Amino acid sequence: MLSKNAFLEKHDGSSPSKRLKNNVSDLFLSGQVSAKRARLLVHDAIESDPAELKALAVKEGHVKRDLLRKMKKDKKWPGLFECSIPCWDQKKCKVESRKLSFLLPHEVLGQICQFNFHASDLFNMDALRTECRDYLKATVKELQLPMNATLPVSLWLDGVPVKFDRSESLECVTWSMPHMKEQLQSMRFPICCMYKSHMDTSTWDAIFKVVAWSLTCCAEGVYPSTGPDGEPLQGQFRKKLAGKPLAGDYYGSVHAALVEVRGDWAAYKSTFKLPGWADSKEGCCYRCMAKHEGIRDCSLHAPWRKTHMTHWEVVARILKNGPLPPIFSCPGFRAGMFCIDWLHACDQGVGQDFLGNAMWLIMQNFHDCSNEKAKLSKLFQHIQQYYKRTACENCLDALTSGMVRKDAKKSPKLRSKAGECRHLIPWAVEATQEFLDPADPESSACIAAAQHLLDCYNCLSERVFNKDKLGTSCRKFLLIYASLEALAGPSRWRFKPKMHMWQHLCEESESSPSKHWTYRDEDFGGSLARMSTRRGGHNNPSCLSANVLHQFIAQHDLPELT
Repeated sequence: MLSKNAFLEKHDGSSPSKRLKNNVSDLFLSGQVSAKRARLLVHDAIESDPAELKALAVKEGHVKRDLLRKMKKDKKWPGLFECSIPCWDQKKCKVESRKLSFLLPHEVLGQICQFNFHASDLFNMDALRTECRDYLKATVKELQLPMNATLPVSLWLDGVPVKFDRSESLECVTWSMPHMKEQLQSMRFPICCMYKSHMDTSTWDAIFKVVAWSLTCCAEGVYPSTGPDGEPLQGQFRKKLAGKPLAGDYYGSVHAALVEVRGDWAAYKSTFKLPGWADSKEGCCYRCMAKHEGIRDCSLHAPWRKTHMTHWEVVARILKNGPLPPIFSCPGFRAGMFCIDWLHACDQGVGQDFLGNAMWLIMQNFHDCSNEKAKLSKLFQHIQQYYKRTACENCLDALTSGMVRKDAKKSPKLRSKAGECRHLIPWAVEATQEFLDPADPESSACIAAAQHLLDCYNCLSERVFNKDKLGTSCRKFLLIYASLEALAGPSRWRFKPKMHMWQHLCEESESSPSKHWTYRDEDFGGSLARMSTRRGGHNNPSCLSANVLHQFIAQHDLPELT
């Protein structure tokens, strides 16, 4: 009933204990924290030492600024770097230059190396996937770097929703070290972020010009003497470090090289100008020269198999339509470093398309149900029984006709989250075998396709990964899928360009695709999106990028390796 300010005014004269009780109650009852978190707050308050809390006490005024300063105290992270970036001004409806904050990879890497140089995990490459190891070796050879002192670096970029209606997204660029083991594999570092509504067509190039400059410093193994445009460095600490080794004078040289770029196809198309699914003239694939009419040939003798594009052929194709994106200036960069992500290609692509069509076909066999609502209810009950039997964690909350087939003129596709789709593949095998008639050609093909798709998913575990089995199962599935499209028509079982990209992923992977899928990146992007939640203040790229990075620094300590 009361506004936030009214709540604060109402309890301003209460005793400290009562104010604390009311604050915890309000946080829980307003849905800002869970019951477990509220319980933990209460227990910590009971057992806490008041002297410890005084370290975070701030006066009225610039509360957020002062609180962040106290939380960042004694942190070992480097300071933020500011650079002028062209951004879209929504109020003036024109492009203006704004200061955007960056947490530079070479400065973070320098701090990590200085405080963890003798850690055995830092230079252990056992967990690095085969493709990345090959790129690292090639870069080391090309730049004549020491192999035992060169670290692999990977990038991720994507947008994550920040509003409940998904009307705004936070565009993020992060980096990680893909050779880390176990829990350290999920370690991510933000470089910069901004709202999509603040971005212009030239914004990404300006951002990646700074990123490429920082990665060049990583490859050289020394701190730069000038900024990305040759301008003087910001801050006295950067001027003092200019020309010195990243790991410090005591430890010797340390280098790093880009070996992997992760993201979805839309990000590759808009940011790096790679071919898109709608490109029809020169081809819709950035791995080969396949065109729309040729992607349905999934056989071993398909013509597109003879047209794999080299790095320089990709470069030439991009140059036909404009200048080369700045990421291509990174030392040792190759177009093959653009990863095809399993989450976007299969869990949000092939898997959802198959499940939608399979569900629709199964419902047509529910002859005991009089209408579509009854068919959906029966199908969802079967799914819920499967969830209960298998103790599944990623479950559909409901199943509606719009989730299976949004439009009668379009091919069915299950509208779900990626994890929900992945956990329904084993169910699809059971359901197709139980409800479909093997004597019917379409049903028989659907049953076989479900099994081949499950075989692909079973290869994702690193312990049982089999390259040949993954490629063969994928090829069999797509051959059946293409035949189903020819049998049922374009309104069902529609074969999409993303299926062709998935075939490249399955047939070309030397290690499990789960080693570089973007689930960990998406989770980290979600945490950055929560940090970007506005509670007043200026809504511009400068404030947003600085606030998110300052909050990241305040929340996390510099990693300590063993």
